[in-house]
Amino acid sequence: MKRSAAVAMLQMHHVLCEMMALDGNERRRITPDKSPTHSVVLRPSRQFNVRDNSPANRHSFHGMTSPLTSPTSRERPEQLKRYSQQLHYPASYTDLPPYCGNLSIAKQRQAQVDRPADGGNRHTNMRGSMWNTVNARTSPGSDLQEARPPPVVKKRGLPRDERPRLKTLVRVGSLNVGTLTGKTREIADFMKRRRIHVLCLQETRWKGSKAREIGDGIKLFYHGLEAKRNGVAIAVSGPLKEHVSSVNRVSDRIISLRIATKDGFWTVVSVYAPQCGCTEADKEAFYEELDDVIRSAPEGDYVTVAGDFNGHVGQDRQGFERVHGGIGFGRRNQEGERIIELAEAHDLAIASTFFIKRESQKITYCSGGRQSEIDHILVRRQFLKTVKDVKTIPGEEIAGQHRPVVADVCIALPKQTKAVREPRIRWWKLTGETQKTFREKIAAVGLPDPCGLIDPVWASAASTILTCARDTLGETKGGRRGDRATWFWNEDVQKMVKAKKDAYKAWQKTKSLSMLAEYKLKKKEAKAAVARAKNAAMDELYDKLESSQAEKHVFRLAKARRRASLDVTEVRAVKNEDGEVLRDAVAVKERWRAYFEQLLNEEFSRKERNSAEPVAGPIQPWTVDEVRMAMKKMKAGKASGPDGIPVEAWRSLGELGVRWLTMFFNNITRSEKIPEAWKDSIIVPIFKRKGDAMNCANYRGIKLIAHTMKIYERLLDMRLRDMVEIASDQFGFLPERSTIDAIFIARQVMEKYREKNKPCHLAFLDLEKAYDRLPRAVLWEVMRERGIPECMVRTVQVMYDGSTARVRTSHGITSKFDITVGVHQGSALSPFLFIMTLDTVVKHLLEGPPFTLLYADDVALIADSRAELQLKIQKWQSALADAGLKLNLRKTEIMSSSGGDDVVLDANGTAFTQTEQFQYLGSILSADGTVDAAVRGRIACAWLKWREATGILCDRRCSRVLKGKIYRTVVRPAMMYGSECWPVTKAHERMLNTAEMRMLRWACGLTRRDKVCNEDIRTIMQTAKTACTEVAVVWTRYEKITTTPYPAGLGDGSYRKAPQRRTEKTMEGHRMQGYERAWSHQG
Repeated sequence: MKRSAAVAMLQMHHVLCEMMALDGNERRRITPDKSPTHSVVLRPSRQFNVRDNSPANRHSFHGMTSPLTSPTSRERPEQLKRYSQQLHYPASYTDLPPYCGNLSIAKQRQAQVDRPADGGNRHTNMRGSMWNTVNARTSPGSDLQEARPPPVVKKRGLPRDERPRLKTLVRVGSLNVGTLTGKTREIADFMKRRRIHVLCLQETRWKGSKAREIGDGIKLFYHGLEAKRNGVAIAVSGPLKEHVSSVNRVSDRIISLRIATKDGFWTVVSVYAPQCGCTEADKEAFYEELDDVIRSAPEGDYVTVAGDFNGHVGQDRQGFERVHGGIGFGRRNQEGERIIELAEAHDLAIASTFFIKRESQKITYCSGGRQSEIDHILVRRQFLKTVKDVKTIPGEEIAGQHRPVVADVCIALPKQTKAVREPRIRWWKLTGETQKTFREKIAAVGLPDPCGLIDPVWASAASTILTCARDTLGETKGGRRGDRATWFWNEDVQKMVKAKKDAYKAWQKTKSLSMLAEYKLKKKEAKAAVARAKNAAMDELYDKLESSQAEKHVFRLAKARRRASLDVTEVRAVKNEDGEVLRDAVAVKERWRAYFEQLLNEEFSRKERNSAEPVAGPIQPWTVDEVRMAMKKMKAGKASGPDGIPVEAWRSLGELGVRWLTMFFNNITRSEKIPEAWKDSIIVPIFKRKGDAMNCANYRGIKLIAHTMKIYERLLDMRLRDMVEIASDQFGFLPERSTIDAIFIARQVMEKYREKNKPCHLAFLDLEKAYDRLPRAVLWEVMRERGIPECMVRTVQVMYDGSTARVRTSHGITSKFDITVGVHQGSALSPFLFIMTLDTVVKHLLEGPPFTLLYADDVALIADSRAELQLKIQKWQSALADAGLKLNLRKTEIMSSSGGDDVVLDANGTAFTQTEQFQYLGSILSADGTVDAAVRGRIACAWLKWREATGILCDRRCSRVLKGKIYRTVVRPAMMYGSECWPVTKAHERMLNTAEMRMLRWACGLTRRDKVCNEDIRTIMQTAKTACTEVAVVWTRYEKITTTPYPAGLGDGSYRKAPQRRTEKTMEGHRMQGYERAWSHQG
């Protein structure tokens, strides 16, 4: 016994010495003659034979040379065979050495019948247990398989020393679902159960291009052109969906998305190749599109192409060793040749061919007794080492014929951090008895004396209001509500679905008709249970929406559903100025801060203006009526500023709040100081829905300021409007003037030029960052020039001196930075300050409404010739530059009714862009004077609003009355905007009516086959037919009719021989009916 132990120890010593002779860092490859398609990397095994100690079978390592240590071992297969025979390997598996890892073990298991009956020469570990290969995993190393030691299997089959790799493993899968209808919840459950992060889906048969939450935090990005065929989608789990930076919907067979990772980006492409029966042209077009998509992926991206390729790649790898591992299923066909050609062209590896799996884990399609592998996952060859496993999962019954295929890859994901959002007071509950309770608490505690020091008084008042509000209304936990899309997925439903899956597995195992019948029964019961639970959950929701006070809930639901359908809702990584991606929270916050600090503090060069003499005189005290009127003009439900006190808080206090604010505002005016808390603001970046989502320049900053300060600004605004008169050229932010007036005049002038057969030349000027670039020194000088008292000027100055801002990001709020240029965004006073400054700077260039039209910073100039128009533009450019403003040459455009190639130049010789159509104030103006483009543009805008509201309008459970209200409130105003100015024809009215009826029928769920006439549809939706002429008449009733001859001075011209007789259909006919014709003097 002791001798046997000693011999065993000696053998162990010899084996260890032999293993040490092999450098583990320089693993050598051996390609046996028997299997030229398999390559094996050898490394020392921790397991060796210590069982057979007989002299006949005892290994004599002394004097025996291992061919493995020879540099020419590839050229000596006979030496390898002799060496393995010396180690007493059976002849059936002598082509590999004893420590070749799991590949040799698999061969031993296949040759189990060739082993001796007494079990001699079995290789066991030191504990005497057999090597277990049930959960063995092999990973590709370069173009071969790296043999592993028999693992101590725990969790997902990973060896003990490689368990930390679990933290970086990401599972990507592919599945042809046949149809997504009724399966979204099961897809979410499947991804959660199988720990799949990204799942590529094919043959979804869903029409549209949206994103959708399907449960468990999983977001589905889908695209389809028809509801009965094709369609692709990609489902992304919760930890990754917030890191999706872009989605590219190529066709109903290809969709891709880009996900930000810790070290770069991951491009995932879901494909559905044309199946048998499709034409060669369709197949060629598919692979051309796929070729463009793969080529467009940046060089450093981790690219994964997964889907149903409908092709067999087979087992033969000859000539394609770099992209084909030689471990496939079946024989290659013509479509498989296309797949390999695609892989060769883009250096992609067919990952499943590099892993040894049993047949059930290779087959992806099974139907009618036929089995094949047509679903594949391709990765870039340089990242093949990161793929740790690829297999098919049998037993899942989501799809009838296809089986899901999954791959485990090592990708470093970004650190999961929740978006930082502060708790908010539930101000929306401030109604009825709650409002009364809040008022009583404020009255019991009492507000401080408003005539004391400004900062202590405001701090005490704000603290009192917020404390009472928290006690009365409560606070949110911060952040948005969780997933509410799967209320119906209760415990009973889950049990029924699980029973259906168990029945499916039992049927797959036995293939008996009785089990098939059982499965069909369970499937039917599960489907009915899901329907019942969903109906019960939705009934409660829609009962709430049908209540009399449900308007807020309806729009909130529509907004939530629209947000869920957006591809990118929040971006946590941004790019710096050099295009490098920043992911660290501190770096991201600093980038946002630096971007807005530079944007809001850049000032253009200008000339010094002559300072006007200040006007002396006090400001009359603010009255209670003025404060009440200012509060009335404030809209409810708006986001509050940094102090968190909305205007609703002051309104709920009634007269107590009005009188306290009146005294506090008078105290501010006397002391010429505002609370320091009012000088702070929060900027919220809003994505423009175009361009790169990680580029800060593609965001529009919305500034949130204190609502109490906005009330004070409205008081100043009312006083300033009484002091300053704005020219008639300006139509923006003035009473009894609107965009419709400016559009009407522009169209009428263009029509008069056409009637006199004269060319009309228009220039649409765009000021670069007008509100943000306005120098404040120019603003103070303009206020003095317009005769505003110096005390009023100092009051406005106090509101701007020392103003700061912070940026709200997904990682929290940044630190403060100063703002020294421009007027406040989101301020009630800023619009009037700007139009007053612009009116003063260019007052010597204003020619009256026919030839100069202004709406805030949108300027339209009209001239008889290009030379005159060019001179006007250069004069405007010079006047604006003197005041520190600048034209945006890229967005400034020229339009001429006469056409021609002559260009219009600015003062520096730069040519402006010429166009045939221009969208002026939301309405398209055409060079030929027609309104065809305007009508089509408004219909397109209406469909855009329709798509945003489809969460309600296309919901069959919502009542038609509610849908009609949503349509009249949201969709119809977008379609009819600017129609007051259209000289429409019957063809235009038919276009509008057709689009409207299509929307209404869609909302009702009725088609023309239902034989329901249009009048009945309008009755059901409570939506009357509106003609453009009726809209125009209604508009003129509320307009101030003027006899000023706006289009005067057009010059001599000849009328066309046969002008169109359509006066009755034009705005002129309605507007001038019963009044003196505005252009009668022009003969």
